[in-house]
Amino acid sequence: MSTLVSHGACGKSWKQRGNRTGHCGACHETFEGIALFDAHQRQSPDGGVICRNPAQMEAGPKSNRQPLRLVDGTWRGPELPKGTFAPAVAS
Repeated sequence: MSTLVSHGACGKSWKQRGNRTGHCGACHETFEGIALFDAHQRQSPDGGVICRNPAQMEAGPKSNRQPLRLVDGTWRGPELPKGTFAPAVAS
């Protein structure tokens, strides 16, 4: 389930999907998944935060890195193939 959220300071809107969606208070970009959110930030020499431009980031397996996609106001990694999370068939 998702809820449409708007940030008062920056005016951006996105679909919040529980704790899987994170909005950065420094650059005001929104990411789907904690790994992407964490990957976009680096600590600066002065102890602050440096944010990477999500349009220049890639995600996915090392053998098939792909650019992030902006969907519903959130930056996401590549789409997973259908059946990725299909239940195992009992034998």
